[in-house]
Amino acid sequence: MNSTPFQRIKQIFDAAADLPPAERSDYLRQQADLADDTRRQIEDLLRADDAVQDAATYRAIAGDARRAQAENWKNRRIGAYCVDDVLGRGGMGSVFLAHRADGSIAQKVAIKVVRPELLGAATLARFRVERQVLALLQHPNIAAMLDLGELPDASPYIVMAYVEGLPIDRYVRERGLDTTACLRLFLPICDAVAFAHRNLIVHRDLKPGNVLVDAEGRPQLLDFGIAKPLLSQIGSVDVEHTDAEQRFLSLSHAAPEQVANEPITTACDVYGLGVLLYELLAGHAPFQRDGQTPAQLAVRILDEDAVAPSQAGSAGGRAHIAHDVDLIVLRCLRKRPADRYASVEQLADDIRRYLDGRPVAARQGDLLYRAGRFFARHRAAVSLVGVLVVAAALGGAIYLRQRNALAREQQRADDMTGLITDALRMVDPVNASGRDMSAREVFERVAAQAQASPALDAASRTNVLGSIAQIDLSLGLPGEALALLERMDAASSDAATRDTIALLKARALIALSRVDEARSEIAAGLAQSPTGSDAHRRWQLLDASTDLNQGSYEPLLAKLEPLIGENWPAALAEERDNLQANALWQEGRADEAIAALQRTLTVQQQRFGAGSPATFDTLLLLARRKAFLGKLDEADELFAQLLAISDRYFSRHSVRYAGVMALGGTIETRREHLEKAIEYITEGQKIHIAQTGENSGNVASAHLNLASINEALGRHEEAARRYLAAVAVAERIWQASDPNLLLFRTAAATYLTLQDRRREAYPIARRALADVQANPNLGEYDALPLIVFIADFCLLDDDDSPGQRAVVARDLHQALEAAESHDIRSAAEQLVKKARERGIEPKP
Repeated sequence: MNSTPFQRIKQIFDAAADLPPAERSDYLRQQADLADDTRRQIEDLLRADDAVQDAATYRAIAGDARRAQAENWKNRRIGAYCVDDVLGRGGMGSVFLAHRADGSIAQKVAIKVVRPELLGAATLARFRVERQVLALLQHPNIAAMLDLGELPDASPYIVMAYVEGLPIDRYVRERGLDTTACLRLFLPICDAVAFAHRNLIVHRDLKPGNVLVDAEGRPQLLDFGIAKPLLSQIGSVDVEHTDAEQRFLSLSHAAPEQVANEPITTACDVYGLGVLLYELLAGHAPFQRDGQTPAQLAVRILDEDAVAPSQAGSAGGRAHIAHDVDLIVLRCLRKRPADRYASVEQLADDIRRYLDGRPVAARQGDLLYRAGRFFARHRAAVSLVGVLVVAAALGGAIYLRQRNALAREQQRADDMTGLITDALRMVDPVNASGRDMSAREVFERVAAQAQASPALDAASRTNVLGSIAQIDLSLGLPGEALALLERMDAASSDAATRDTIALLKARALIALSRVDEARSEIAAGLAQSPTGSDAHRRWQLLDASTDLNQGSYEPLLAKLEPLIGENWPAALAEERDNLQANALWQEGRADEAIAALQRTLTVQQQRFGAGSPATFDTLLLLARRKAFLGKLDEADELFAQLLAISDRYFSRHSVRYAGVMALGGTIETRREHLEKAIEYITEGQKIHIAQTGENSGNVASAHLNLASINEALGRHEEAARRYLAAVAVAERIWQASDPNLLLFRTAAATYLTLQDRRREAYPIARRALADVQANPNLGEYDALPLIVFIADFCLLDDDDSPGQRAVVARDLHQALEAAESHDIRSAAEQLVKKARERGIEPKP
């Protein structure tokens, strides 16, 4: 399309737009100077223009009816919320201000209700899959999605955290921010978009109305991940609707590939961020309507180069915009995705370079890029005067090398984005049972697609599989993570990626209790990473966490002691200090452990704010410790803070929210409010099953806790069912050498023995003893003598001889002698009573 001057294209388009649709094709064929691809694009623009005109007509007819309908929503219940007011309306539906109405917490939310007739069956199905993936998207600068659902009339709705703030352009304008302040405000937005890209989500509608700045000056990104199919509103002329894909976009902020209906990649958001930054600096978007039709504006976006923000000449623009800042913005706005920054991280890094007074990468190759654009627009004139000779002098081989390297990097990003898109398209979002797929099931499909795709190079495949392995570890699925890691070709990756893969593998091995193998990986990592580097520190922390996992608390504290005073990056320092707090707790130094956690929490709150999700993990651990110590009022206060963070930043379908429910169960159990405890634990377990499947440590622990509570309530059938379920899950997820498996078996076998269900208890005890024989490390645990007693006691029904009774009496004595933990001693004492019913007393 670049071979035809813009004014000529505009003339042809205007003439064709005035013709009846049936006559347009003939008219375009008569224009001999039009290339075929230019003619096709003009035809696409004409169709888009018709669609927008139709939408405008519909809005003129139906606007009053929609407004009246929206007013009728006031005081209506949507899930746990009650509608207070209308925040906005559009062609896709309405956005309401609402409050939580169930009395659990005071909370304002924004609820977007979508008109169901705009969403076909396939789109609705993809929407249901997407809500599972989006539940994992948690970032301090992304307004969290709290809940999703459907109304009785099948209208989908989304509950979002309500952000009280100003659109970012208005915030910048009203406070008169200079260029430096604008860039500093802009960086957290880049971090949020980059975080979403790492989680395989593209925003596609980055505009001032989707970025609000709260009272504390923190930008919050809205509508993240709702780009398909629920993208903002269609209530202005500045919106294009393509029926074939149910796609909505804000045209003045759209990337050229969006306008041309080409595949969407992460480069689309790089362009969108460039438009947003341009608007903050110049006071308006690079391409404005100015009385043009949407189709005319689309032609400009596809063909015209934007002028620099410093030359935009707007009263609302910033004064003294540096040339480097111009170059950063203009690089984002290049027409071809391969010519922009290869990632949002690179864009943010260039902004930080400018702020630090260092040379920016946007300067590299800029002259060659502009020369290439000039030649593309003026091929005929350039050839007549022989200017192509000058082009060769501008850099030839250097230009091609830079261009090809960038193209390869962008192609890799495009391939990875295409892989995710293809994998999700292949998924049947609702399976035959009608159950929504879990996020874990979606990730399994993506991993399978990554391994099978011939289009993906080895480095890209490694990056995708490594990301999914990390997600598996965070979801408590180390077996699945290790299986992925062992199938990866790390040799094709750079040194940093290989180190990350090795670190993930070691963590998975620790979680699977394959400690010797993990220590071998750790030793290699410590040897290969430079002392004092962040990579080396990560290996040091993993080495210390191995000691924690094995109950070696004194060696752990000895390793951490020389590291405590060092100036580490904040995230690593927090991990280090939390490891120390854990070790102190396990050593019985509860006051020191609590004080260490409080110090970590104070630092986090100073860095991120008191209600930040960055404080979540520390708050949760501190609350658990308080509950264990019986400080239930303090634990309750922390529980309320965690619930508020969860409601604001995390979905009620997320594993983070499930962790808060488990904490609530612990607190209510300690208060002996057992029915309430069951409600909390059951809700948390359901979330874990939906997100990670039946086989995870969190699901097993919930079964065990529910078994114990039902035992206390005298519901013995339910208690037995839960104990057996806990063991079944534990045996599927943990290795034979894992002490967790021994403890789960001990708890179940003890209960079944006390209930005279020894035929069920005996096989559990025998499997435990077989594992101990194969794994001598388990002999250190005080549960072992108890399981020995249970196995022999269960045999009394078959062999009640004096010799067997003497063996059982001796075993019972040893179980009592070895019991160090409160739980094991309590179990042993209950079994003493059971043994005495058979006339057996503990004997040395």
